[in-house]
Amino acid sequence: MTTNSQNKLPYIVGLSLVAIVIAVAAMQLMKGDKPVEPGERQVIELPQPTEPVETEQETQIVTNDPVIEPVVEQVVVTKEPEVEEPVSPEVTRVLPSLDDSDSVVRESLADVVSVNLLKLVVSDDLIRRAVVYTENLADGKLAKKHQMFVAPKQPFSVNDGAIITVNPESFERYDPYVSLFTKLSEKQIIALIDEYKPLIQDAYDEIGLSDYEFEQRLALAIQHLLDTPAVPLDTPLTSQSVTYKYAVPEYEALSDAQKQLLRLGPDNMAQVKTKLSRLLKQL
Repeated sequence: MTTNSQNKLPYIVGLSLVAIVIAVAAMQLMKGDKPVEPGERQVIELPQPTEPVETEQETQIVTNDPVIEPVVEQVVVTKEPEVEEPVSPEVTRVLPSLDDSDSVVRESLADVVSVNLLKLVVSDDLIRRAVVYTENLADGKLAKKHQMFVAPKQPFSVNDGAIITVNPESFERYDPYVSLFTKLSEKQIIALIDEYKPLIQDAYDEIGLSDYEFEQRLALAIQHLLDTPAVPLDTPLTSQSVTYKYAVPEYEALSDAQKQLLRLGPDNMAQVKTKLSRLLKQL
């Protein structure tokens, strides 16, 4: 028994740790005084391979019990045919002609602003006015005949003293207009532009500017207004007939569009600039 163990020693050293444990357990059983009773589990030594084996070998267990093959129930999985969901056709709104578009545009505005604010908007040629007014605004000009809003009822007023200055109460007449503009979100404004873009292009064709893009001209107009500097309230004015001008040449040299923005007053101008800045980022 000892001789056999010594002969196997070089091979046992070359096996993996699992094989060594199995071999040692087998030798302990063979050296025991107690004979193996029939029916007991017997550990079978791994057969000696002809070449070194580098992978682990599994221990085989032999019992006298009959081998029962497990019954594997075969489950047949049937794949239900995929049912494609019906795709709803996109509803394309049929726009009216440019001449008949005023009522439709006002309805769109009525969905996002109050009735009182809607009264500030003119009722005729809304798209044509928007195109012409924006086109002039991009160049710093005011197309007064094509304004989209009715004029405020309160007149412009000044503090008429030794030095003529703007009366701050004069700014209040523009509060409803600023409220109307700030009530519209940037997305709503962009949506209105996108919805009526074919009619906007028709208006450009009418004035001979078919190569112009409304969004590009609107962006230029917005940037021009954003470049308007802040003017102190105590800036002196000069009176010429029924009009007033800035006594400071730097401010009087501003465009008509920028001076109109200044007439809104500091607070209103700040609100408008904030809205314009956000809108410019969306264009």
